[in-house]
Amino acid sequence: MAYLQKCAATILCVALAGCAQNMEIGKRHLSSANTTDSEERFGQHSSEATSSFFGKHKSKRVAVSGFDDLSGARVENGTSTAVAASGRILTHYILMENNNKNHYTLLDRSVLNELLNERRLAGQVNATNEAEVINAAPEFMREGLAGNVPPIVATEDLLPSDYLIYGAVVGYDKRLKDDGTGAGIAGYNVSNRHSRDQVSVILELIDVQTGAIVGIGFGSQLIESTSVQAGIFAQLRVNRILEFEQATILNDPTTLALIRAIDMALGEMFQDATS
Repeated sequence: MAYLQKCAATILCVALAGCAQNMEIGKRHLSSANTTDSEERFGQHSSEATSSFFGKHKSKRVAVSGFDDLSGARVENGTSTAVAASGRILTHYILMENNNKNHYTLLDRSVLNELLNERRLAGQVNATNEAEVINAAPEFMREGLAGNVPPIVATEDLLPSDYLIYGAVVGYDKRLKDDGTGAGIAGYNVSNRHSRDQVSVILELIDVQTGAIVGIGFGSQLIESTSVQAGIFAQLRVNRILEFEQATILNDPTTLALIRAIDMALGEMFQDATS
């Protein structure tokens, strides 16, 4: 019995050392992934390329026309479970971060129907106000007031875009790396596992006047997952059993990986359009 306990202790020490090393790798990767200081800000890959492109094409308007999930990942109720469906607004966020010199105007096309509805409501308010003013005026003035009553709600024409950006998640590759170790003896067991996924994004820059694709970019980001598990199941006495389990799991945030992949793709896209 003493021999088995010594063997178990030895094996557990070796296995725990391997688990600790794997977990430390996972912690370092997560620490890097969670860095949000100025050196790791979102847009660092695309900022220079964006400024270079719009520096040559000043006062231009750009809009993100769409951002689809073409990864073919498993779906539930028509929604992908691999990555967040936030590619469009994440692209907006990076473009706004990059526009510190106001080289371009970023337009939103995701709420265009809502904008048109609001403008129709403004038109109704102005029409009602005009009718009330005309009816309250003396009869000899009514004809002259028609079409000349200042609007209550002033609206300007919606701006067309000079460039459209179309993006898509083109791949979510699972288990590019999947390994682990484990050991157990006489009720003592320990195991660890490390896996690596990858999300890939492609973006296109389209000239609205010609419909030509003037730039295209690709970006990808690794997603690391690490887990460590240990357990004990031992009979201390005839009527007393010890059972203990512990597990720690570290997963990189997929949304952070997605925004970094978009950032890389934007940088390559604007660099391609500039060259």
